[in-house]
Amino acid sequence: MTTKRLSVKTWVNHLFASGDLESQTKMKHARNLGQMIHQEHQARYGPTDKREVAVEARFSHDGHDLHITGRIDGVLIRDDLTVLEEIKSTETDLSLVHADTFPAHMMQLKFYAYLYGLMHDVKSIRCQLTYIHTESRAVKIFTKQFRMGALKPQVEAALSRYLDWIDRYERHQREKTRTLEGLTFPFPAFREGQYHFMAAVYQTLIQKTYVYATAPTGIGKTIGALFSGLKTLHDHQEKLFYLTAKNAGKTIALDMVNRLKAHGLKIKAITLNSKENMCLQDEVDCDPDICPYAKGFYNRLREALEDIFVHDDVYAADLIKQYGTYHTICPHEFALEIALYADIVICDYNYVFDPRIRLIRFFEEGDYAPKLLVDEAHNLIDRSRSMYSARLDVASLETLAKTCEIGRVKRLARSFEQLANAILERIAHHQVDKTHYHVEAQCDQALLEHVHQTMNRCEQWLQDHKKHALRKPIREGYFLLVQFVRISEYYSEAFRFVLTTADDGGDPAVEIVCLDASQPLTDTLEQTKGGAVFFSATLKPVTYFADLITSGKGQHFEVPSPFKPQNLGLFVDATTSTKYRDRPRSVTRIVDTLYAMLEAKVGNYIVFFPSYAYMEMVRDVFDDTGYDVVVQRRTMTLFDRETFIEAFKTRGVRSKLMFSVLGGSFSEGVDYVGDMLSGVLVVGVALPAFTKQTALLRDYFDSRGMNGYDYAYTFPGMNKVIQAVGRVIRTVSDKGVAILLDTRYETDTYRSLMPLHWQPRFIRATDYMVDELKAFWADVEES
Repeated sequence: MTTKRLSVKTWVNHLFASGDLESQTKMKHARNLGQMIHQEHQARYGPTDKREVAVEARFSHDGHDLHITGRIDGVLIRDDLTVLEEIKSTETDLSLVHADTFPAHMMQLKFYAYLYGLMHDVKSIRCQLTYIHTESRAVKIFTKQFRMGALKPQVEAALSRYLDWIDRYERHQREKTRTLEGLTFPFPAFREGQYHFMAAVYQTLIQKTYVYATAPTGIGKTIGALFSGLKTLHDHQEKLFYLTAKNAGKTIALDMVNRLKAHGLKIKAITLNSKENMCLQDEVDCDPDICPYAKGFYNRLREALEDIFVHDDVYAADLIKQYGTYHTICPHEFALEIALYADIVICDYNYVFDPRIRLIRFFEEGDYAPKLLVDEAHNLIDRSRSMYSARLDVASLETLAKTCEIGRVKRLARSFEQLANAILERIAHHQVDKTHYHVEAQCDQALLEHVHQTMNRCEQWLQDHKKHALRKPIREGYFLLVQFVRISEYYSEAFRFVLTTADDGGDPAVEIVCLDASQPLTDTLEQTKGGAVFFSATLKPVTYFADLITSGKGQHFEVPSPFKPQNLGLFVDATTSTKYRDRPRSVTRIVDTLYAMLEAKVGNYIVFFPSYAYMEMVRDVFDDTGYDVVVQRRTMTLFDRETFIEAFKTRGVRSKLMFSVLGGSFSEGVDYVGDMLSGVLVVGVALPAFTKQTALLRDYFDSRGMNGYDYAYTFPGMNKVIQAVGRVIRTVSDKGVAILLDTRYETDTYRSLMPLHWQPRFIRATDYMVDELKAFWADVEES
């Protein structure tokens, strides 16, 4: 019989946890503060007292061989008697705290006492439960004398209840292991390149290393990664995390999980969604005195967990909301609890890498070994910089100050006003109104202290005013301050402290700008212990991605395209410069190329520009007579974007043309399958705008011995180009053209960044583009 190792703390928390829901940030703060208070209290122990004393016992119960472990905060000697002490910190007024206020605390002490009694063969044990108030450090002690004869039935009854739950969970784990061993691939055959991709995923996760897998669209990366990743799971501590930047990616991953289930796999899978999407209230406010789903959350958690675990296997948002409604429990936090017992977690990058959202229980506490599958990994560099950046603008602080003044919240009004003035004083001191951008290598600690003080005052006010009319705007302001403070904790040489004014793109503001998030990303990955696969169709050059995600660590694997190279007519017009100063002279060539593309074959086409201004310059000259033309706008709703996509689902009697901008929603993440898209024209090399912030990036990478221009401009731009071209060929039967127009495509740098399956045809100034395109279409239609 296998011996079960059980931790008293885990076991007690599952059975006896009670109380209201707290934010993850507040819980982490409380845990850190609690550790400090523990150490302060233990520092006053006498020379015969012992701290952090391990206790354990082995015995059989209900047919299980058990190894129960725990750690007592203190074993004290008082008047020649041994006293066991359990220390708890609390924000609750001690006058309201009684011995049974927090059942889990007293039960934990009882179970430690029972283990200690078994180890030392005693009949009766004196114990004390010590509460310490976090702010005043006042102490309240409850002393109990426990008899082993009375403790035994309590321990055994609790063990029986907990073992029922463990048995259910372990039965599932055995079923998962059994069905995984016999699981075959859920499609009749592997696509070309798919098997090699899957082998790379499997080897990486088995070896718990990192790999960057460049794999074209259409080889079945999602099912390949999931299938191979699942085959590497060996125990309940190993979880498979499928990370994606878009909701569509989560939907596809969940569809593949259901396909595997239909193929015989016994698996538990969950998708995690934002708090806003999961909230059952009209307005998100997680204060227990406001939200009934947060009030008493832990009192109802165990029943809700056991209910959903027994009756369902795939936990999508709607299902979790249904259980949340039935059990009166917050669906968002409920989902995070379910994830502890799921085998697959499908979520956004934020849940792993964002320090403000990251799942502490998986990525900081070391109890699990998550294995990461990172889809569309080319997005992670920009996303990670955003995760570790923060901004406070003066206008928002001044608005909060005025709102508080009108609402007679005078103390907060003064705090917000003083913080805004502190920023403006620094802007004036550094004459930022003239330069519009001031950069410092070091974080301004004095200003940060201002932010801390205002944040603390907001927190106290929110605790004291649950129903105030200004609660919502003050809470939103508080969260901005919390985020700024949280990000400041990661400040290093890869960050800059920036003051800006309106002429540089926004209101006067202070920013913590992350230039390189590779160190905190690497730290997170090293804590996961399970390995990571970063995959995308565009990871060129791989050293750029490895440097900025895993600090240069990791192998590279590239899957050849399964599509016939001749199905993509890739034409490079290197006769025309699209650099900023040359753009007016380039318009005629661009317009002529558009006419050639539209006339060579009736179809749907997209022209991508590096900016809206350049796009309008060409539109003013282009004659759209005889064509259906749509234009991407700067601000578009989801409905607008879907309408645009609908326009490309059919092919009419005349060509359709979309004017669009590189890097937007139409150049990435959209599948234009079959006749939806016949070709694209990419104008320029998609360099990011030459702003003061991209200049900061360039200078930073130069200072690290890298090619700053390439890291700040060339590589990010070329990845956008590859994404745009990748819209054309999505299946083995697709055929289409892609035209790249810029002199720089002929250089060695850009040639080296082109995917292996590209077969570019370079156009000379004397060539007629329309003839080249017609010849291509004639060839592919014959084949």
